[in-house]
Amino acid sequence: MGRARVILPSVMTRIALLSDSHDQVVRLGSVVKVLQGRGIGTAIHCGDITSPRAVEALSGLTVHWVFGNCDFDREGLRAAMAGCGHVCHGLRGELAMGGRRLAFTHGDRAQLLSALIASPGFDVVLHGHTHVRRDDLNNGVRVVCPGALAHAAPLGFAILELPTLDLEWIDLE
Repeated sequence: MGRARVILPSVMTRIALLSDSHDQVVRLGSVVKVLQGRGIGTAIHCGDITSPRAVEALSGLTVHWVFGNCDFDREGLRAAMAGCGHVCHGLRGELAMGGRRLAFTHGDRAQLLSALIASPGFDVVLHGHTHVRRDDLNNGVRVVCPGALAHAAPLGFAILELPTLDLEWIDLE
């Protein structure tokens, strides 16, 4: 007799996708409340944080950060991230989560963003910078911009469910 093959259900993982918070500390506090209410403890922030106070506003989460073109005090931001137990990926990050491979960058360096989209093996490439929500396929790669938490209409972010890649837009205010 052969062994029975057991297939376990995939563990669903939900992560918040944030970008372009531009020091909106109160708004980031609202994001944390939404995420805590949904049991989500992990976020990716695609840059333009602008101040250590903004980093500290997300201290209750596990956050993966990249820098944007408005992140001038990178040493101060790095120190705040380290103090919160967050991970700073510099200009680009890569994560394997929920059975998927994710890459993320701010998006102000068009060549870097294009290279990530063209790289083999990524299921999703995330970016910010434009302040405009985006969700499309590019050569089989899901490309998502969660919009922005400042200087955008609507203000908001996204929640990505893994491994299904279901995406939910969250509007603030």
